[in-house]
Amino acid sequence: MKIHRLSIVLLYAITILCVFLLFQKGGSYYFQPLIDRPHNPIHSNWKPGGFVGHGAGIIGSVLMLVLFLYSARKRFRFMRKWGNIRYWLNYHIWMGVSGPILVIFHSTFKVHGIIAISFWSMVAVALSGVLGRYIYLQIPRSLSGEELSGRDMQDVQDDLHADLNRFSGLKDRIFETISMIIGKHDISQSTKLAALFNWLLSDLALPFRMIKLRGVLRNSPEITKYQTREIIVTVRKLAILKRRIVFLQQAQAILHYWHIIHKPFAYVMIIIMIIHVIISIVFGYKWIF
Repeated sequence: MKIHRLSIVLLYAITILCVFLLFQKGGSYYFQPLIDRPHNPIHSNWKPGGFVGHGAGIIGSVLMLVLFLYSARKRFRFMRKWGNIRYWLNYHIWMGVSGPILVIFHSTFKVHGIIAISFWSMVAVALSGVLGRYIYLQIPRSLSGEELSGRDMQDVQDDLHADLNRFSGLKDRIFETISMIIGKHDISQSTKLAALFNWLLSDLALPFRMIKLRGVLRNSPEITKYQTREIIVTVRKLAILKRRIVFLQQAQAILHYWHIIHKPFAYVMIIIMIIHVIISIVFGYKWIF
């Protein structure tokens, strides 16, 4: 688990470093009017067909193709034991972020013609991917990434309540604060869009509620620092789990509709990108090959 997290952090650090270096070295070129770019000394290397520009496009395109392995991992039975699905998703998201960024640098921030369709499809895929990741996290899952059954979710919730009940001597005002954090979510009349808005507000409000609970616990002399940390962690897990259980059906439905929107943009992006690559090769743009 730690190795996976470190690898993800390292990959995003590499992406950030690449963006920084590209802007540092080629910023004057990217922000220059199109008519003046051919006169820039770095034009031959930084234009879309140059060493740097073409290289960014190739690497970005490869990442955007490789990320489809995640879909294959979910679809094909023989691949289902190839590692933790959560790990696959994290790498999929990194490639879905880094690939388009590199392609944008390849385009030198100018798009026109049929490439514009692929470009904006790529942007739509990347942005919807961020939303999809958030919705995916709203569905309680095991450590392996598999969706928990109703019984499994109830067992986890019972375990968290049991952990909280271990702390004896909690005063009524502490329990009142905890009850406020865990909260009651009435979504019986909510539309799917309203449900999405409500749980987004709940996520944004949770850190502030946890700060309030921490203050209440620190002002309670009967609660030690160690107990404060344990209570904070347990209450946070319980609040998130309970909210996800309440919104489960809405999350599943929204995720279904999200796939309907996300996939067509991805297919359009890839088809036009492949056509673009083939035409480039036919006209002799082969980078260093």
